Amino acid sequence: MQITKLTVQDFRNYPKQSWNFTADQVVFCGPNGKGKTNILEAISLLSVGKSWREQDATDLIYEHAAPDGFSAHIKGETEKKTLLEVFVQPKKRQFIKNEKPTTRTRFFGQLPTLLFCPEFIFLFSGTKTNRTQFFDRFLVQVSPSYRENLLKATKAHKHKTRILRQSELFQSNIGDLLNPWNEILCQTMPALHQEKLKLINSISDSLQQELNEISQKDEPISLEIEAAVKVNYDYESLKNWLEVNQMREIAAQKNFIAPGRDDWQFNLRGRPLNATASRGEERSVLLALLAAQKKLLTEITGTSPILLLDDVFSELDDTRQRHLEHLCTGSQVFFSTTHREHFNGFSGEIQVFEL
Repeated sequence: MQITKLTVQDFRNYPKQSWNFTADQVVFCGPNGKGKTNILEAISLLSVGKSWREQDATDLIYEHAAPDGFSAHIKGETEKKTLLEVFVQPKKRQFIKNEKPTTRTRFFGQLPTLLFCPEFIFLFSGTKTNRTQFFDRFLVQVSPSYRENLLKATKAHKHKTRILRQSELFQSNIGDLLNPWNEILCQTMPALHQEKLKLINSISDSLQQELNEISQKDEPISLEIEAAVKVNYDYESLKNWLEVNQMREIAAQKNFIAPGRDDWQFNLRGRPLNATASRGEERSVLLALLAAQKKLLTEITGTSPILLLDDVFSELDDTRQRHLEHLCTGSQVFFSTTHREHFNGFSGEIQVFEL
């Protein structure tokens, strides 16, 4: 899958701009603040419906956009002449394929992508939220059921949390208000958990092989789910747990069983990676993880994903940069960088946009 043209209007710092792509390797080069990452964000929106950087939808809209049409428009055309469009408004998003509106769920998966950005350098030692977003971004592309259940569970979590935070207003009938959202969580959370376990089983062998190749060592790496609540992830067990612990949740004003509560735990040499690995080893594991994801995404979708590499060269030494180039083989790749020397050694045709 390749993008041949990208157009943005009223997006980030671009009132209107188009780019035509003629090479497999596309580089956006220029000083910080010129909008290099914004272009990669636009491609991410065409892929998974959102950016990894956005905190609020208004962040994505050009600040001088017309008030009566305050929205951003991103449009991409593929080599198969498929036209994908996303309209971002403060309160909603509209997804269009070949000039016909479609749902977010059906839109996902049309343009598979893998992302490597500076924030991921701290994937293992950083916050749980970063790891959740990293894996959710991948899972929504490989599993339609994961996308649907994640949307339902996230909605239930938000509504339930709002009720818990206002529990003093509802008093005796708070249980009746919580029950519908608990029901949705009990239905969706087991399915989400099973999809995560399925992913771990699918990439474990590739992750180990790729890490051995990068490090030239044979050190065991494993991935597992670290549950926030010690309970079996099936409907009845979750329902019983929520009933027993309802008063705890009310007192804490917090929903304990929800998407993002559990964590992804990496173990290297039998110990938590963030407790035993050097910074170089963390980067090697990250490259191995991306390579394993690429292999699985290619198998599932039947096409090699587009790679979005945002200013990562300065974070990798020469050896890992060579493995990054190997990771790019067979894919269309979009790079952003501040220095030309970062890609001078790459083989093949490179299309450069100076910003």
